[in-house]
Amino acid sequence: MTSKQTRSMWVWNSVAILASSTETNQLLAGALDAGVTELYFYMAPHYYGPQKPQLQTFISRATTSGLHIWALDGDRAYFPDAAGPSNFYHGIDNLIAYNAAVAPHEQFSGFQADNEPLDHAEYRTFHNGIPDSNLSHTPGTGLWQPTQAQDREMLLCSWLSMHETASQLLHAHGLRFGAAMPWWTEAYEGEELGVSFPADGEGVRRQSVMKHMMGLVDEYVVMSYYTNPAEAARRVEAQAAFASGMAGVGRPRVCAAVEVAPGVGRRVSYGDTEGKNSRAVVLRDVGVIERSLSRYAAFGGVAVHHWSAWQSMPD
Repeated sequence: MTSKQTRSMWVWNSVAILASSTETNQLLAGALDAGVTELYFYMAPHYYGPQKPQLQTFISRATTSGLHIWALDGDRAYFPDAAGPSNFYHGIDNLIAYNAAVAPHEQFSGFQADNEPLDHAEYRTFHNGIPDSNLSHTPGTGLWQPTQAQDREMLLCSWLSMHETASQLLHAHGLRFGAAMPWWTEAYEGEELGVSFPADGEGVRRQSVMKHMMGLVDEYVVMSYYTNPAEAARRVEAQAAFASGMAGVGRPRVCAAVEVAPGVGRRVSYGDTEGKNSRAVVLRDVGVIERSLSRYAAFGGVAVHHWSAWQSMPD
């Protein structure tokens, strides 16, 4: 790992961490043992007020240990075909208010959005499994807009507009902004996910949603989950190459990621793959990914998903 790279880890069981000094100790020690310096710490919009004293203590200890804490939030319901983004923005407002009320060593250093547009539960307007070129343009085929094609187009536009608003809010208060992104934006059913953004702009260029998103974030984390490190690295190459071609000022860091939670799928998660289910193997493969992608100027490191699964993993 070079000096420009970091290792990061998602933490979803944040309430349990904040409620227990033992859990906090284990997280801080485990993160440092794995070479992790960035934690994406789940914060529902309503957590900031009730959890404020515990957050101050936790972030202060983490800062002393050399860790940077990012608030993390995301939900399929934040898209406008569902409940809409207002609660997503409310969480960001609460993060900004929390940071303004505490000392610098108790502050979050950034915010990561984990919003993914795929069909989930009652939300069905992405039309899973259909490439862009096969989406129907016949009126009446859409579930949210008039056609299937418009369903996806507007869903992708809303994905970008949510991030654009979040970026403006966070940057106005000196906070970094990151996004967890699926690897397949460049190869969904064999095609890139293209979109014209903003939807009502003049002379708007239609291009991959990834290329639009790169201009909105400081850190672009690709969920490149695969237990063959060469394949995991390959899933980040298009993103890292594109970002590396951007101007140095405003260029986002592009990170890869590995999955260790059980129940996700063989070859996808180290927790489900025979011969791969150990921390030592994961860290070895993380090193392979880091070396493979280090040729890209924008490459920023590897993230591990997620802490509680890592904690339960054999050494």
